[in-house]
Amino acid sequence: MTGSPVYLRSPLGPRDEILDGILRDALLEKKLPSIQIDDNGARMLQLLTLLHRPRLVVEVGTLFGYSAIHIARGLPPGGRLITIESDADAARNARAYLDDAGVGDRVDVVNADAVTHLATLRPESVDMVFIDADKKAYPQYLKLCFPLLRRGGLLIADDVAPGGDFSGESEPGADPDREAKAIATYVSAVARSNRLYSAFAGSAHGLLLSFKDGPRDAQDA
Repeated sequence: MTGSPVYLRSPLGPRDEILDGILRDALLEKKLPSIQIDDNGARMLQLLTLLHRPRLVVEVGTLFGYSAIHIARGLPPGGRLITIESDADAARNARAYLDDAGVGDRVDVVNADAVTHLATLRPESVDMVFIDADKKAYPQYLKLCFPLLRRGGLLIADDVAPGGDFSGESEPGADPDREAKAIATYVSAVARSNRLYSAFAGSAHGLLLSFKDGPRDAQDA
């Protein structure tokens, strides 16, 4: 599931100049947190989008838009991405970087609480969901996102590798294992569902891919 980020990325050649410039500006100039999806995971998002050809994608957690750029690059003609970010500064940076990457016209950056905004979307209206936000809210995101997905929809979650270090997200005095427990709850819920066919994919922090109403075991048919 996981592996050396250098090995996973280096055989595929360097990232393009646009992405490299965005990362340098975001991480070195603006000193934004380096918690974006890793390069191989980002490429996998673009590849999955190219293969799945979703008309509508919802992303929970934008940060500065690195994953959103890859998803948008993979969209078919007329496809759209709604990416939800609660931090106003992060949303503003993401809009600028998406424009720099030439994909801003197919992405709606929504500055809102994800739980609140997800509740406004129409059931079975979304073809693909990518979750990479507040780890302790992953079970809640699953509960809200599952009914949004059409049959045949794709659900992707980042940072699901066992033993992940989420100490940087813990609030003072909070249970230091809260985020890890929430991730474990998410993985367990996905694994138990007879309407999701799931598999882990190799990336630095672990991606979990789930296909809604995928193949079922005979006992679940």
